[in-house]
Amino acid sequence: MSSKQHFILGTAGHIDHGKSSLVRALTGTDPDRLPEEQRRGVTIELGFAHLTLPNPAGQGSVMELGIVDVPGHADFVNNMVAGVGGMDVALFVVAADDGWMPQSEEHLHILTYLGIERTVVALTKSDLAEDLEFSLEFVKDGLSGTILEQAPVIPVSSTTGEGIDVLREALRTQLENAPSAPNFGKPVLPVDRAFSVKGIGTVVTGTLSGGALDVGDQLTLQPSGLSTHVRAIQNHSAAIERAEPGMRTALSVPDLHVGTRERQGVRRGTLLTAVGASPPHDTINIQVTRMERAIPGQLGTKRDLPSGRRIRVHHGSGVIGARMFLIEQKSLSPGEVAFAQLRLDEPHAMMVGDRLVLRDWSGEATLGGGVILDAAASRKKIGSEEQIRFLRTRADGFGDLSLLLASVIERDRLVDIAEEASRFRFSDQEVDATVKAMLTAERIGKISSYLCDVSWWESVLDRACNLVGAYHKKNTDLPGLSLEDLRLGVIQLLPDPAIFDVLLDSLKGRQVSQHGTYLAEDSFTPTLEAEVQQAADYIQEVLKSQPMNPPGRAELCVCGNSRRALSFLVRSGLAIELSEKVVILADVHKKACEEVLAFLDQHGRATASDLRQHLETSRRVIMPLLERMDAEGKTRRDGDYRSRAQE
Repeated sequence: MSSKQHFILGTAGHIDHGKSSLVRALTGTDPDRLPEEQRRGVTIELGFAHLTLPNPAGQGSVMELGIVDVPGHADFVNNMVAGVGGMDVALFVVAADDGWMPQSEEHLHILTYLGIERTVVALTKSDLAEDLEFSLEFVKDGLSGTILEQAPVIPVSSTTGEGIDVLREALRTQLENAPSAPNFGKPVLPVDRAFSVKGIGTVVTGTLSGGALDVGDQLTLQPSGLSTHVRAIQNHSAAIERAEPGMRTALSVPDLHVGTRERQGVRRGTLLTAVGASPPHDTINIQVTRMERAIPGQLGTKRDLPSGRRIRVHHGSGVIGARMFLIEQKSLSPGEVAFAQLRLDEPHAMMVGDRLVLRDWSGEATLGGGVILDAAASRKKIGSEEQIRFLRTRADGFGDLSLLLASVIERDRLVDIAEEASRFRFSDQEVDATVKAMLTAERIGKISSYLCDVSWWESVLDRACNLVGAYHKKNTDLPGLSLEDLRLGVIQLLPDPAIFDVLLDSLKGRQVSQHGTYLAEDSFTPTLEAEVQQAADYIQEVLKSQPMNPPGRAELCVCGNSRRALSFLVRSGLAIELSEKVVILADVHKKACEEVLAFLDQHGRATASDLRQHLETSRRVIMPLLERMDAEGKTRRDGDYRSRAQE
């Protein structure tokens, strides 16, 4: 049975070194599709072709290479960067009759910053070289100490065909042990072309990564948030039902317009993602690297890069304006590595581990590259000890899922796992398995839908319990600490105010319970000072002697001790406050309610006057009693009459 592995090959090299001619010789396809490109013989826009190579992994197995041909001219570097993202192998082109040139050096920098590991160098126009051996040595010397140092250098001629078969074999060798593009269930298509076809609608192309796409899938356009669906899919002009990661992919997305200055829509630089993907963000933290080698003609590559500088950030197929703030230093020299925060001009959807190319604001120099350590960073306290420790941890292993989770939990204390995992290049299944292992090992804790730092959470619970206990000691006659006072006491410790409700629920395990609007230790029983207790006993005796015709509140509260005593009786539930002026004992209230309901069961309905006479009380007592019963759903009022409420 035949099988296919899909890879992306991107070209790189100086203008007029024969990149497009070489692609044409390899594939039979002319990647220069624009009339102006064909007239001038210069690649301006991205060109596309594909190449099929045999795969020694098995009989009938093949490698399908989607080829992205990029411009070499300095004026079109933005287009070049848009085309090399997501490549599996780079075909670096150097002309034998011209040698290493400025754009050769810049393209080398860009490939380095993007972390391209597999490269083949094609020494083109070998038939025009006066001394081919000298040209080979000259190019190899230029590659010394770079990512291309170990790359095979293959002399070729697109005119005579010499070396083309050797070049194909070198590409096959580079890819034979290459892993397939990862599929972690989070498809992303950076759009490098968007156009409208009559009768079809909007079509977009790009290199799919992160997950598969099927016909009918719902997608979100980032950063606008517009929705669309996949009507049809093509790969190398052939209709398919499913696109896998690593494929050059064309999608029919009829719900979207092609974006213009006047109209929001899909265009180069936007992303199509699965519904529910991580939302775009305007601040990211990165590890930024600058190469020590300067690019000829680009003074910016020789100078220090100060903190706060305006730059252009290339991500996927797009470019975003930003201001870069160095976190631990004031400037960054060529050859140095540092942590930095990028504050983007507009939100952009990114993931931890994504690679960036940084160019100066004028667009004249490639200054450095970066790898994203935090895809949704805060602009507060960017130089704090916790933040520095977080960045250093991630810089040492941003491909380690348990390290990623541990680092953010250590820094933020409490983490929404679904939100955080959406920014990782790992599947939901991998995240679930890793979280389970970390919980089993007691490296982290879990509270509702949050993961937490166990020692921190215990300290928060300790703080809350101490506040409740201290309140009891100071206020022995009061039922407990109010919720608002507890909130004020712990809110500084909580990264998200919404966690307060989770805290209240967790306190049950510490024998602290909520009673209405206050909290109390389960073992706590309010007590009164002797003088206040004496007043409370007196009030209860008075209320017992006149159960349904009690004295008014003013008569009961004749001094400070009696006021405290009555307040205590009401809070503790021994007495019921029917109104501002009327208080009766709780057992009297219970009995009165039972008698009212029994009377209504017997007579069907009754007026307040009927019930007043039945209970042998006054209007001052019966009216607030009945209003309370109405509010509690025990009785129902209809004009002057009341009846038992339907259960």
